[in-house]
Amino acid sequence: MSPAPAADCKTRYPIVLVHGIGYTDEDYPDYWGRVPAALTHCGAEVYFGGQDSYASVTVNAQQLKDRILAICAGEGDAARAGEDAPGKVNIIAHSKGGLDARYMISCLDMAEHVASLTTIATPHRGIGAIDTLKQKAPAVLAQLYGLFALMVRIDGGDKPDSLAVFDQLSEDYLHVFNELVPDAAGVYYQSWACDMADRKTDPPLGLFYDMVHRLQGDNDGFVPVESAKWGTFRGVYRGEDGAGISHPMACDGRVRQMEKQGRGDLSSWYVQIVSELREMGY
Repeated sequence: MSPAPAADCKTRYPIVLVHGIGYTDEDYPDYWGRVPAALTHCGAEVYFGGQDSYASVTVNAQQLKDRILAICAGEGDAARAGEDAPGKVNIIAHSKGGLDARYMISCLDMAEHVASLTTIATPHRGIGAIDTLKQKAPAVLAQLYGLFALMVRIDGGDKPDSLAVFDQLSEDYLHVFNELVPDAAGVYYQSWACDMADRKTDPPLGLFYDMVHRLQGDNDGFVPVESAKWGTFRGVYRGEDGAGISHPMACDGRVRQMEKQGRGDLSSWYVQIVSELREMGY
């Protein structure tokens, strides 16, 4: 028998979880861990974005649009027996998924189908370490891209032939992106940042954490806290125990590692986010 829900996540519109670089939704549950089950248990209607793992923002945005239009129309796995189609969705996006969602909303005429966008550890203003290494040590940057690609593929899948998509996370790229992709009226935007306590929080990301910290301060081993702020900034999440959360941990993607550290999972945080969306009428 399942325990009684600790919070009410039955939002007005369905939740769409949008992943970041290096994964597809077939990687579930390794990417989102126990988050979808926890949200469903608390009353949420949960779907996934369905984008490719290493495609550009524009390609992923189109894929996300196709998926959300189907959900809004109540087609496929989003069909509701005896119920009206939802018409809109609430998006919760991790990492680059937040950029995919922003582009889709503003540039692909999807504002009328999105009630809210919550971004988690999305590099809205770029990662300065990428720009610095691109100028001073491009060979090192290429090696780091490859290393990160291997690390994020929890299921051991192949790394991509091209890692150019990481360049879309640079400060130079995001400066232009933000000029061309303004927020859409009628959509509620909110954001969370994550922060590693130190390099020991997630040792494989320790080197990049140090580099980003020197340039832009607190970060999750990849995305600076300041870069993750967009719309209504909700705060910096460091885990319930305050021991720090790395970029992959922010979507529960390091479930096994966190369990070994005796830290549980992030389900309660996502439940809090969704229950607050319900309270706001979304």
